[in-house]
Amino acid sequence: MLDIDTKFLRSFLSVASERSFSKAAARSACSQATMSQRIRQLEQMLGLTLFQRTYHDVSLTTAGAEMMPLAQAIVDKHDTLVGRMRGSQVIGSVRLGIAEDYVLPMLSRLLTTVQTSQPGIELNIVSGLSHHLAQQIDARTLDVAVVTLPTPRRNSHILSEPRLRWVGLPDHQYPHAPPWPLALFPEGCAFRAAAVPRLTAEAIPFREALVSPSGQVIQSAVLAGTAVSVMAEGTIPNTLSEIQKTAGLPDLPKTCIQIIERGRGLTQAGQTIRNLVIQCF
Repeated sequence: MLDIDTKFLRSFLSVASERSFSKAAARSACSQATMSQRIRQLEQMLGLTLFQRTYHDVSLTTAGAEMMPLAQAIVDKHDTLVGRMRGSQVIGSVRLGIAEDYVLPMLSRLLTTVQTSQPGIELNIVSGLSHHLAQQIDARTLDVAVVTLPTPRRNSHILSEPRLRWVGLPDHQYPHAPPWPLALFPEGCAFRAAAVPRLTAEAIPFREALVSPSGQVIQSAVLAGTAVSVMAEGTIPNTLSEIQKTAGLPDLPKTCIQIIERGRGLTQAGQTIRNLVIQCF
């Protein structure tokens, strides 16, 4: 009977999640050559091609997509067994997605808490746009994600429903001349989807001065006084401030900050991380 070492399954899951052999290798603390060799060995053992490899991308084949939830279930059960046999310590690997907006405010608190209270959990963090993180949850390449979406998803845990605000440099005069300069995330961002249609509907002139997937880059543009942006109440840094309604910008709606999780249940490690995120938010 064929026995498959869990390191091969973990390597498979890492490559599937990162869509990159080099990133998966860095996450697993091994060389890219070692990661590639593990995947080749796994494919040889199964007699299947699990990944389509191109110069720019790595994607799952039909067989790889079918194998992914099965491999995840085996790894989850293995980690549960080890944790129980060792006593009360929670052991396992968790892939956590955090929307770019919330990386800086909560990440340091979360990492410190995990390191001190849950040393048996290996936490792998992916930062990105909420829309993309939700897609990765649906594809089961992430276990848990903190996202901002216009409305709650089914079975999600709502962390907050703050109102969106226009933000800029304190005491700065905007705009010097029409149109309003905006610093925004790319298409797929809930903040962008809330702001742009309202500006258009009210015929308020604007231009996209900066589009970036990085919250730090957007904040830098706003701090430089070259653009305004949109943030949720409670996440606006002290160096920025809300732009008053008298400035002529339209009101913005509430948004929904929520934790979403992959289907078919979480491992004990995944449940622990979800609960710690709630505590640290």
